[in-house]
Amino acid sequence: MSENVAFELADTDAEVDNEQTPSAEAVLAYLRGHPDLFLDHPEILDHIELPGPPQPVVSLHHWQLRRWRGQALRHRHALNQLHQVAAENAEADRLLHRFCEGLLNATDRSPATLEKQMQADFEIDTSRVVRLADLDGETRKLLAGWLDNPTPFCGRPHDTVRESLFSDALPQTGSVALIAVPPRESGPTRHIVAMGRRLPDGFNPAQGTHFLEQIGELAGAFLEQGPSDRERH
Repeated sequence: MSENVAFELADTDAEVDNEQTPSAEAVLAYLRGHPDLFLDHPEILDHIELPGPPQPVVSLHHWQLRRWRGQALRHRHALNQLHQVAAENAEADRLLHRFCEGLLNATDRSPATLEKQMQADFEIDTSRVVRLADLDGETRKLLAGWLDNPTPFCGRPHDTVRESLFSDALPQTGSVALIAVPPRESGPTRHIVAMGRRLPDGFNPAQGTHFLEQIGELAGAFLEQGPSDRERH
């Protein structure tokens, strides 16, 4: 579709809307002919701004109603936010369930399998699962402070860390989520799960990390369960 056609369609839609919009006189005539409209449909009042008394007269009744209406609007906004959070949590649970199923059905419990599963289930551009011992000394030094308290990191990494983990698979403007995979038993971190998005704010410091922590726990169980454990089950 060309740009001109798009504008033509937009103009056509606007003309249709204008033709379907009644005039003020038509609305007033309808209300005069249906005086019980607001009694039959009180929900309409939720979307109408009623005028107050002329200044400087103040009606306490009108002021009270405005306060109640403001509170109702704030409560509705808060409820809509809760619904949005619930929907996002439900989607996260669905993705995590699918990810878990993929890991359970995998026949090869290797970092490469884990990388493929993450890219199949999550909206990311690239992923890496590396052993901490396989990273060069400079990269381990840059990650040392984070590994002392390894809450998942979200944001723009140091260029050395980005190049060490992703090589050319992630541009300098990309963003990452780094997860220190917890070992099954107490001990130091052995693996790092890294997910990358090409968008600068694809992973950002403001987002929650609980979902990433769950991915790290599943990744740790997947990597540390050897073939003998699988055969016993």
